[in-house]
Amino acid sequence: MGFGEASLFAKIGFVLLIIAFILQLLGIALPYWYSVDKDSYDAYGGLFRGCFEIASSNKKTCDRMKNVADYWAATQAFELIGFFLVVGALILSIIVLFIKSDMKILKLICWILCFCACGFIIVGIIIYGAEAEGIYAEFSGAFAITIIAGIISLAAGVLWLLDWMGKAM
Repeated sequence: MGFGEASLFAKIGFVLLIIAFILQLLGIALPYWYSVDKDSYDAYGGLFRGCFEIASSNKKTCDRMKNVADYWAATQAFELIGFFLVVGALILSIIVLFIKSDMKILKLICWILCFCACGFIIVGIIIYGAEAEGIYAEFSGAFAITIIAGIISLAAGVLWLLDWMGKAM
């Protein structure tokens, strides 16, 4: 049993998981969850790092986020848990596609992990979106990338669910 014998749903779900993995990794790592461009300063940052640049001095300062608000810590936690769930689903899909495609329990766990990943990613986004204020409410590219990663992991979960149910395509 190998990749060639796997269903089309499983193959597309695998590709979507790779895309979700890359996008979630970028969403967590890039410092562009918020971005503000004012006349006197520019500020941008991600979940773990923030940068501030004063226009008159042309000096940029970047630092790790320390002593963050509770909603920020919750967002970090939910996004990281979502990332690790995507990694788990991706590893499991590799096992299903290339090693043990006849075990339905692995397919079941894979689609459950995909749905859980989507849930954690979207809840993290909702927490951040609902609580952010001031310059942190100016959403930017990495925030959007993370939303897309959550949606793609949901789509992958649906495809793995269809594969687990034995729907042919």
